[in-house]
Amino acid sequence: MLRTVLAGLRAHTRRLLATLIAVVLGVGFVAGTLIFGDTARAGFYDTFARLAQNVDVAVLAPTGSGGQPELLTDAQLAAVRAVPGVAGADGRSSGPLALLDPAGRPITNFSRAGVAVSTDGDPRTRPFDIDGRVPAGPGEAVLDTETASHQRYRTGDSVVVVDAAGARHSYTLVGLIDFGVSMTYSGSTVVGLPAAELAARTGVRGYEEITVTAAGGVAQDALARQVQAALGAGPRVSTGDQRRTDLADEATSVATEFTSALLIFGVISLVVAAFVIYNTFAILLAQRIRETALLRCLGATRRQVFTATLAEAALIGTVGAAGGILFGIGVAYALFGLLNDAVHANLPAHPVVVGTGPVLAGFAIGLGVTVVAALLPALRATRTSPLAALRELPTAVVTGRARRIVRALAALLAAGGGIAVTVAGVGTSDSQVATFTIVGGGVLAFLGVLIAAPLYIGAVTAAVGRPFAAVLGTPAKVAVANARRNPGRTATTTATLMIGIGLLALCSVLLGSLKATAEDQLVGHYPVDYAMAGVRYDNDRQAAIPAGFAQQLRARPEFSGIAQAREGEARLDGARAVIAAVDPSAYGTLITPSTASGTHALDAGTVVVSSANRVTQHLRVGDSVTVTVGTRTQTLTVAGTAPLAIPGIEQIDALVSWDRFTDLAGPGDDTVVLAKAAPQVSATSSRDALNQVATAYPLLEINSIADLTRDLATQINALLGLFGGLLGTAVLIALFGIANTLSLSVVERTRESATMRAIGLTRAQLRATLLIEALLMGAVGAVIGIAFGLSYGPLIVRAQFGAVGPIVVVPWGWLAGLVALAAAAAAAAAVLPARRAAKASIVAAMADL
Repeated sequence: MLRTVLAGLRAHTRRLLATLIAVVLGVGFVAGTLIFGDTARAGFYDTFARLAQNVDVAVLAPTGSGGQPELLTDAQLAAVRAVPGVAGADGRSSGPLALLDPAGRPITNFSRAGVAVSTDGDPRTRPFDIDGRVPAGPGEAVLDTETASHQRYRTGDSVVVVDAAGARHSYTLVGLIDFGVSMTYSGSTVVGLPAAELAARTGVRGYEEITVTAAGGVAQDALARQVQAALGAGPRVSTGDQRRTDLADEATSVATEFTSALLIFGVISLVVAAFVIYNTFAILLAQRIRETALLRCLGATRRQVFTATLAEAALIGTVGAAGGILFGIGVAYALFGLLNDAVHANLPAHPVVVGTGPVLAGFAIGLGVTVVAALLPALRATRTSPLAALRELPTAVVTGRARRIVRALAALLAAGGGIAVTVAGVGTSDSQVATFTIVGGGVLAFLGVLIAAPLYIGAVTAAVGRPFAAVLGTPAKVAVANARRNPGRTATTTATLMIGIGLLALCSVLLGSLKATAEDQLVGHYPVDYAMAGVRYDNDRQAAIPAGFAQQLRARPEFSGIAQAREGEARLDGARAVIAAVDPSAYGTLITPSTASGTHALDAGTVVVSSANRVTQHLRVGDSVTVTVGTRTQTLTVAGTAPLAIPGIEQIDALVSWDRFTDLAGPGDDTVVLAKAAPQVSATSSRDALNQVATAYPLLEINSIADLTRDLATQINALLGLFGGLLGTAVLIALFGIANTLSLSVVERTRESATMRAIGLTRAQLRATLLIEALLMGAVGAVIGIAFGLSYGPLIVRAQFGAVGPIVVVPWGWLAGLVALAAAAAAAAAVLPARRAAKASIVAAMADL
């Protein structure tokens, strides 16, 4: 039987090529993702381990009651230096410090200011690489390479930092430092200063870590025990090797998260590939009924036929897996570029790591998926009677009524269960639980759609093909008839496109709705042009805005409206919360919450609570709530619930009147100031006016609402492109499946095509028939997938963002483009099969096969 299997593969090599490509693509995505994960982890390991290079013992500050580290002291550093066997010990410290750009505004990352790090200590144990030298005096500093690049600072330039009191200090750059991809400072502006200078600017006096180098011949373990004994309980002491491992483990978790997310798309590609493999073997074995029957006549048993079929699948899976692993190396390279360019993941460069894990997984997946997909066709092949060798080759598979009933019941069970789960999710108040429940229901319902596809695909194909038949005549009518004649095959082929296009449609609805909702929240409810807030530091402290800033803006004719907002920590009925207030002149005009219930009007005895945050979701209009700030307490009545949000304030649980906030928190500075430009004032003039007033406030960040919406649009488009690229593999596999189905059906319908040619169908009409058939498959798969995406996209949007009144957006233009692209790509995939069919000789094709 082995020789028979090999002979069959040689005889059908061209027909199995598309199946092989599907296996290569499916395995390649999964193997490439695993290779990417191993490579990223290796890159992170190398980079993060550098933070503890040449360190023999590391002493970390203990964690305090508030979760922040309690800094190590000079006395503890001296105690470490006095331990026998210690060749050297240095303290590492850092603190929040804002750096100004050349225009005098603070450089921030998501509104967060940068940090300062100490540069003293042994050059061998520095956590950074340096181009230049470290500061030697109080007037010198170094800067991280990323900030220097985008701000165009070079060695020798002067930079200005601002301390917490708002005072400016100038330094000369004597070098540039590089921390690699350390998540400790990722995306932050980092200024390096001598320890004494750092303490003077940030107020930080102490060390987060003490690094120790051992004298010659002293073991790390022994020295670590001695250091721990000298310091006593509290500080955490570890060997340098353990510290490097801990840093690497912390870093590689980032790579693991990326890999886990990407594997989802790999699984989708494998599911699509399984459909292609199943369809290919089902068609091939149907075409080889007489061949299989002849083998049975010659003495082959059912078991031998079954084994031979699975052996054929196993050989294809093995070869495809090998090709997929090679292709996966290219996928790994592509993923690095895609993630770094699209979402700025800042993944470290590293030579590709091809370990045994991805290789074994690739072979196991390729072999497993191919064999499992071929199981059902193989079982069908065993039922072939030896007498079938005497019959004509069937041109279509006729499904019995009983099977159709079973299929319908199975589809109803899956779809009904999915709809029930979806309804339960829609009725769930917790947004996260509701979202996951709806997604689970969608998966079940989609499974029902796939199971039932052979029952409705003919009618849908006829409906989509009717306009083509009216315009294109005979070729289109024959194409519709061909697609309808074997609905099972058409359904399996179009299912591959349904999955990929459906997910693309779902993603486009989600991201488009997110963008529109965010823009509506920014522009619709807050009709302002600028939002100013103090910079935030990594310790979650935010610089306040002196009240004089808003008063100065009100005196400027370039602005028609100014709004001041304050926030503070409080307790609502004992639960930790954030309350805020807006000055009366702007509340109801520049800032108007869109109430979910009740009213947004406030007086001395009322409060508006958030309808989105867990702390206040249980409160209803008319309820009493106790608000406590420090030692002051007030009992207020809930006037309304609303999705509370103010640009520049991350979270608001409750909104009180300006006077009530002052009674509770006392007079103070502003958290956010919003400004609306006067009519006829250009954006340039209003921005210049803001900059002139803000010159005296260096810790103030100015954000344009237009810039925020434009940045949001850029991020949404990047995500859509990322998802499109990742799902593109599944769509590509689906197109290979269409090409393979048509190629095999051309062989199956050789005599039929010759008969139509004999009665007058031209070569061009035959080619057109096959191209239109492929186009219909692509269009039908896309239409059904989009219909499903449009059904579940809005449900997920409303479940996830229901508390803020989401705007559901259906990108009709994008979806129409998907349908056109799927149809055109499917037609393009049918070009070669169509050419082969048209070139066939009528006489030869009419001969007995």
